[in-house]
Amino acid sequence: MKGKVYLVGCGPGAPDLLTLRAVEVLQEADVVLFDRLVDSEVLGHAENAEKIDVGKEPGESEKQREINQLIYSKAEDGKVVVRLKNGNPAIFARGGEELRFLRKRGIAVEIVPGLSSATSLPPIHGIPLTMREVSSSLSILSGYGAGGEEPRWREVGNTDVVLMTVGNLSRVVDRLLESGRSEETSCALIISGTTERERLLVSSLSEVTEMAEEVGVEPPAILIVGDVVDELLDLEGRTLAAFRPGREVERTESLVEEAGASPKIYSICEVDTSANSELAEALEEEWDVLVFMSSNGVRSAAELTDIPGRDVIAIGERTKAELEKLGCETIILPETRSSKGVEELLEGRGWKALALRSSMAEEDIECAKNVVAYSVEPRDVSGVLEDYLAEEPDFTLLTSSGVLKLLLEAAEEEGREERLEAQLDKTFLISLGRRTTRTALANDIWINYELPRPNLEDFFRGNDQ
Repeated sequence: MKGKVYLVGCGPGAPDLLTLRAVEVLQEADVVLFDRLVDSEVLGHAENAEKIDVGKEPGESEKQREINQLIYSKAEDGKVVVRLKNGNPAIFARGGEELRFLRKRGIAVEIVPGLSSATSLPPIHGIPLTMREVSSSLSILSGYGAGGEEPRWREVGNTDVVLMTVGNLSRVVDRLLESGRSEETSCALIISGTTERERLLVSSLSEVTEMAEEVGVEPPAILIVGDVVDELLDLEGRTLAAFRPGREVERTESLVEEAGASPKIYSICEVDTSANSELAEALEEEWDVLVFMSSNGVRSAAELTDIPGRDVIAIGERTKAELEKLGCETIILPETRSSKGVEELLEGRGWKALALRSSMAEEDIECAKNVVAYSVEPRDVSGVLEDYLAEEPDFTLLTSSGVLKLLLEAAEEEGREERLEAQLDKTFLISLGRRTTRTALANDIWINYELPRPNLEDFFRGNDQ
């Protein structure tokens, strides 16, 4: 007498997301053929069954024929066979092929659906797949076409979920843009969802490939694209923590409150913009242009020279506003508001440029003479650490590489480094810019979102998308 085959989905990863029916058939199984990412706790439900690992690595799709034949031979021997798959066996899991293969050979088959990562992981992270006035249609897509070819889909929904996307991410993004998506569309990558390796990365569609490479995204991962992803960045009613220089605390608190969130802003250092001899000597020279990397540099220089009489570059809008207060009318802004953007602006111009930097600046601006314009003095942050570790903020904002290093050094000195890293890992971590992101990653701290422009006003007032 022939046996029976159950094509069982075990959900996105966590054992407690297994269905009751899946547990029942696992307990009845004589043989379980399982995929490579199935949790051992799930396999524990098939205590007395023979267990065979038939997991395929990327690029091993040809093994499917062997798997089909193995399932059939076990069922032909009269065994109760469970073919155990991640997610839902009927969604991009080759369950349909196995169903057809077995039915043609007279084997009884039952599909036991599991939670698909496409529909379960986004809501677990607070992303609604549909939402009135935001999204009324949903597309579930594969990052690869048949036989590993390029994806062939053309039309997309208001919300798109793309499975098997990491190895082909740049082409997936191209296809989405060709399908009418805007480069500014928000998207999220959920990596190894519901497992201890789980990570979340939020970005714009135009930046997601670069960010995925920067942070080192590895499969399995799904990509969610659409305005519903913006729910992750909705601050209203949430708590946001940040570490700031003392003089910036009040301003940052006001911005957070303006966004409808509850601020937990900690003073971690003080900025000294009083005049220094090195800056004074540098400003006495003739320069084609002064490069201001922050509003603090403007304040320092204003005590020593007539800035409105000079040609100036401002790294961002806030620095520009500080220069305008002094009467500067012609202010050059780099296309990219970053150190790299300033370097691109200066490159090939032949300008004699003076860049006014912080004492915590880590790398010089190329094509310019660099001078320390103001100093950053660390505070005793033992109380700050204690207060932050006692909180459970929804978001934590990291505004500079230097501030993050101060925080980590203080935590190490007090023996709280592991607790701090665990706290940062629990919160949705926002980085002001790429240098801060790289410092975090170098210290094994995952960044969930990097601001597209290093401007707090734009972020808190919703103008950064």
